[in-house]
Amino acid sequence: MLLAGCGTPGRPALELVRRSQPLLGTFVTITVYAPTRAQGILAGSAAFDAFRRVDALMSVHRPDSELSRLNARAALEPVAASPDLFCVITNAKEIAEQTEGSFDITIRPLADLWGFIWKEYRLPDDEELKSVLPRVNYRLVELNPEKRTVHFSAPGVSLDLGGIAKGYAVDCAIEELRSHGVTRAMVKAGGDLRVIGAPPGRTNWIVQLEDPRKQGRRIKVALRDAALSTSGNYENFFEVNGVHYSHILNPRTGRPVQGVAACTVIAPTCMESDALATACFVFGVEKSMAKLGERYPMRFTLTPTHAGAPVWPVRQTATFPGEE
Repeated sequence: MLLAGCGTPGRPALELVRRSQPLLGTFVTITVYAPTRAQGILAGSAAFDAFRRVDALMSVHRPDSELSRLNARAALEPVAASPDLFCVITNAKEIAEQTEGSFDITIRPLADLWGFIWKEYRLPDDEELKSVLPRVNYRLVELNPEKRTVHFSAPGVSLDLGGIAKGYAVDCAIEELRSHGVTRAMVKAGGDLRVIGAPPGRTNWIVQLEDPRKQGRRIKVALRDAALSTSGNYENFFEVNGVHYSHILNPRTGRPVQGVAACTVIAPTCMESDALATACFVFGVEKSMAKLGERYPMRFTLTPTHAGAPVWPVRQTATFPGEE
């Protein structure tokens, strides 16, 4: 339990400030320990402002966002991008390369086809998928680092940064907290979070992983100076004739990934953990653990082969923190 006014002999007590706001399509919770409550509130407000700034740049739900404007023009001509947007697109392409295209920000036409962007779900037929798939390929996004421009090399390409922008916003919020002198904090946005330092009297933050079955069987993981993200098939999905279709799409097939219920990845930054959680979900257990498992602790919860199974299989790297 986290207590306000925690201190140790010879050291001043730190005030616990925790605030939540609805941002980026989820609830963002910022927890800080600061010398005074006023300082904690001021730092938290700056961190929330960082989320609003990223939303204005990268939201696919806002027609006035920089990303929406880029999507409208980049197939016609190279478009100059802000440093933030260019940074995120560049990192997204690098993770796409690392995971053989399992993470692909050109997924937007497919997400639209399935109705996942606005949660107006539909089951597309094979012909519809066949017509959209040629527009989904991260290699169609051409970047010029010197001019900081983005160009789509084919018509109909459209970016969706939903698998990486939230993590980037968490990182920006952490930097705002640090600039205000905060050294112990947690920023959580849905399934993405990052922590710095630890609560007074503790060596780690204790964070909870969602139970994919939604039965309250969460596990607790110790974390310090790291980011953690979970991608799961249990938030944005629909069912048709008993088949579960989640929003996590395989860019190569155009269809939702089956067999994986959740993938959690720990990384130094939340931009990395956010993108990699989705990438590894699509990449699969064996490839992800073989190619990335030594660098990034990860945990997979797999869906059972038959309905009603009492235990869902779990695979994780040896470096993944043990359950607390």
